[in-house]
Amino acid sequence: MLRPKKDLKADFNKLISQLENMILGGMFQPRERLIEHDLATELGVSRFWIRDALKVLETTGLIKVIPYKGAIVCDLDEEEIEEIFEVRFILEGLAVQKAATQIKRPDIDFLKRMADQFEKNVQSKDFSAMIAANARFHDYIYELCSNKNLIQIIKQLQARCHILRYHAWSSPAVVQRIQLEHRKLIVALEKKDFKQLEKITTRHISYSRDSYLTHLRTKKANMLENSKPQKPQKPVAFKRFSH
Repeated sequence: MLRPKKDLKADFNKLISQLENMILGGMFQPRERLIEHDLATELGVSRFWIRDALKVLETTGLIKVIPYKGAIVCDLDEEEIEEIFEVRFILEGLAVQKAATQIKRPDIDFLKRMADQFEKNVQSKDFSAMIAANARFHDYIYELCSNKNLIQIIKQLQARCHILRYHAWSSPAVVQRIQLEHRKLIVALEKKDFKQLEKITTRHISYSRDSYLTHLRTKKANMLENSKPQKPQKPVAFKRFSH
């Protein structure tokens, strides 16, 4: 009896997706080293497959392979963040405006139900479900633009910003604003209000950037403060007591 042939290409692509999801899901921290032996054991594949998969992920900007040291999760500095978001504002704004020209009543109704689900996740304080629901909401809008290359580039840039996503969500005020903006975005799509769409999209994307940049600047300020030489303390003068 012949055994069914394994689809090695499909298995390898599945491995890449697994590693990508582990990084995007926050399992590894920025600048954390990815140890091939440990990953191979955990995922039940050879180290050669892990090595090749990491090389593929390096092309997406998620990780960096350093000679003689191995792979580490990429971090972003202030300049890189500003550059990426400058492009994201343009591309995601374009995608939303193109979606407005294609959107139909069933799409509007579906987006309203997705916004309802997001709000339920907010009420239940389900952090992971909130992030997932928000991603599905925006992905659905981008799919409506009917431009596969545009969507692919947007997703690549979003993946590079994965380390930023959790900072904005830690602020209840930001979550409330995101909640309101989902509703405003639906109205603007329905009315094909391109000016409002651009405004909402830019503000919506800015939350994760602004929050992470604040985090980086605070961290840098603390490091500078800690690196300052400490002033020598004056010796304590003890009073003499007469007996």
